[in-house]
Amino acid sequence: MIEGLSHITFVVRDLDRMSEILTGVFDAREIYDSGARQFSLSHEKFFLIGDLWIAIMQGEPLIDRSYNHIAFKIDEADFDRCAERVR
Repeated sequence: MIEGLSHITFVVRDLDRMSEILTGVFDAREIYDSGARQFSLSHEKFFLIGDLWIAIMQGEPLIDRSYNHIAFKIDEADFDRCAERVR
């Protein structure tokens, strides 16, 4: 039986830039960086946002454009502040 979401993985061209977005915009906490070690397909980093685990891997996306996305639930009172941080 499914208990919940384990993690979400994004393949990104610029691992450092995506790390900045996750930590700077979403207050994510970096919990792992594979560095030169390669346990998976490529260099990867793991982050926590609340109790959500997000993995990012260095690489080329499979397609040029898609509608893949993640929607974060926030309190309505925090909407303007969060929207400003994303801009």
